[in-house]
Amino acid sequence: MLVHADTGMVQSDVAEVGENPVQDGQMDPSEIDLDPASTILDETAQEELAEKARREREARAQALTLEIVGDLPFAEVKPPENVLFVCKLNPVTEDEDLDLIFSRFGKIISCEVIREKRTGDSLQYAFIEFEDQKACEQAYFKMQGVLIDDHRIHVDFSQSVSRLSDTWRTATNSKRKNQTGGFGGAANLEKKRQYRAVDAEPSDRKRDHGRYDMVLNKHEHIRTRSSKLAIAHSWPIMASAFTNLLDKLHLTSKEDDGPPAKEPADEELNKLKEKYTKAGQDHVFTFYDELSVPEKASLFERLQSFDPNYINEITEKALHPAPSSNNNEETTLEPLPETVTASILDSKEEDIQSWYTSGLELVSKGQVAVILMAGGQGTRLGSSDPKGCFNIGLPSQKSLFQIQAERIWKVQQLAEKDSGKKDVAIPWYVMTSGPTRQPTEKFFEEHNYFGLSKDNVSIFEQGVLPCISNDGKILLESKAKVAVAPDGNGGIYQALLTSNVRTDMRKRGIQHIHAYCVDNCLVKVADPVFIGFAAAKEVDIATKVVRKKNAKEPVGLILQKNGKPDVVEYSEIDDATAEAKDSSKPDLLKFRAANIVNHYYSFRFLETIEDWVHQLPHHVARKKIPYVDIEKGETVKPSAPNGIKLEQFVFDVFPLTPLEKFACMEVKREEEFSPLKNARGTGEDDPDTSKQDILNQGRRWVQNVGGMVESEVAPEETGVEVSPLVSYGGEGLEFLQTRTIKAPAVIEKED
Repeated sequence: MLVHADTGMVQSDVAEVGENPVQDGQMDPSEIDLDPASTILDETAQEELAEKARREREARAQALTLEIVGDLPFAEVKPPENVLFVCKLNPVTEDEDLDLIFSRFGKIISCEVIREKRTGDSLQYAFIEFEDQKACEQAYFKMQGVLIDDHRIHVDFSQSVSRLSDTWRTATNSKRKNQTGGFGGAANLEKKRQYRAVDAEPSDRKRDHGRYDMVLNKHEHIRTRSSKLAIAHSWPIMASAFTNLLDKLHLTSKEDDGPPAKEPADEELNKLKEKYTKAGQDHVFTFYDELSVPEKASLFERLQSFDPNYINEITEKALHPAPSSNNNEETTLEPLPETVTASILDSKEEDIQSWYTSGLELVSKGQVAVILMAGGQGTRLGSSDPKGCFNIGLPSQKSLFQIQAERIWKVQQLAEKDSGKKDVAIPWYVMTSGPTRQPTEKFFEEHNYFGLSKDNVSIFEQGVLPCISNDGKILLESKAKVAVAPDGNGGIYQALLTSNVRTDMRKRGIQHIHAYCVDNCLVKVADPVFIGFAAAKEVDIATKVVRKKNAKEPVGLILQKNGKPDVVEYSEIDDATAEAKDSSKPDLLKFRAANIVNHYYSFRFLETIEDWVHQLPHHVARKKIPYVDIEKGETVKPSAPNGIKLEQFVFDVFPLTPLEKFACMEVKREEEFSPLKNARGTGEDDPDTSKQDILNQGRRWVQNVGGMVESEVAPEETGVEVSPLVSYGGEGLEFLQTRTIKAPAVIEKED
């Protein structure tokens, strides 16, 4: 491909000067072969050569297009192989957010969200440069289509060597100022060929009207009379390449697959506007008329899902709660009575075995189901995936979802063995949030539901509520989108109504439900002991607790508040109450039942949701919420909390339950509770502590049956991972009785 020095026109596929090229449509007679077989082969070869030539022309045209739009300093500069282009970002996503999320793949040299120079607003794309090319490739394959700040991102290898903006170039070059070699200071950028040579003297440039001469190698020549033909031939390819470039940058108006969105009918729109106007929330339609049809349809659908009067009502109650009937009375706190409690730590072995046997029997009858609360993302862990997809670093590299699925599978197998029945099933209902539903479904499909039957796994979605400003107004995230947030884990009850989960349970004959949170790697899913205990007590709600580590541990406590079962947060208890001792057991705290969000429900209780769900309170979380200024139409990123998010807690229903229909079971922390809350390296409730808790548990199990565990590595690596497929709670490991295990190790099967 050549550029004419006088006209600047493109010329491609030209012959060397002095050649006598064959005219179009003609063939050199000496090359004619009359053999039919060779003729067919020649035709095939010609087609392949023609296709190869077409692709080369298109590639050259694309390179020139990038040079024209200023993306390439030279058309054949080799793009870096360690830089990712990330787009479709949320405007609120910062450099640090991307750096944290992508750094799990390897060391990052630079990570920069590109911003508009004048306003500093995010242009919603970024460049991330890795030190290692392999790390870049891993990030490309793993991060495509994941959610970051509720936006599904697009990831591609960067085709830019100028970083698309001076901001990127300046920042990056400053970080590379001490490097040498390559192009722009980067050793892996190559300038293959120079297209333009700048004249040495300014006077020469002026005399030549600012044009640049073409720098040719000995095989390249310009033929002026071929320029127009070359332009006509190359322009369609260049136009196509330019369109493809815009598509890659997501600057075209191509719609997603599926039927096109339809603009809401005037009658429906006016009716909805009137509803919001009467509620004093009509500002949400401020930018409606300037939206595209898909944006109008999306905004209409979201607003239609809310009742603005109900939003006003719950906001008022949350911000200005009515005084309780016993407001003038002193709040009384007492531990739950012994009649409704039990402890695995000091219960009789025969009682525990009885509960276990009873629980397995209920499982074998098909009366037990599990609800997993899995709406959170792993953002604080450095991952944008749903938290259940997170790999805590076990030797087996299993995710939280897989660990828990395998425990369900094992309980099914234990129930089959105990009862002699086959095809015992425990339905698993996985509650996600809006942003995590699709990636959760995809993760389950990619892993074939971890060996469980697809028919017994249901993924459903909790609800959302709009974010509210400090003056009670619904906030807009953008001109076309309401700012929303999940309604908390207490949204489980409403979600059971709006989904088909409760209906499905009824059809299956479910009577007992275990509900828990995804971030506990030690959770005993569908625990037969817990199910049997609650069923024996004939309660509607039961909960598991662990002993509080010490008086200062910041955990919620399950106790009696004014004679009703309740959860009281650590911040609501004074020091004297927190440090009080149990009169019958002076070495223990009086209030020691730490909440671990691990509950049992009877199905008969869930059948009454409609009777009490409206009584559950909404709690206020004051947040810094990005919003659109209604007057200016600009996105504002507040520096201080400017609004509230409303949420419900799963335990809000406890006080509505009679004490005789409530039970509590204390379990061993080291066997059943290891929360995953923080990023790796914090040393508390992080991936490393979760991994070690599982390895320590496995080591104890091996040693309990007489096995030996040895290790030549650091003490923290002396554990054993026992697959749930082998043992659910330490049972069935007698085959290890005389074995010596070299830690760290994984036991995946009996051998």
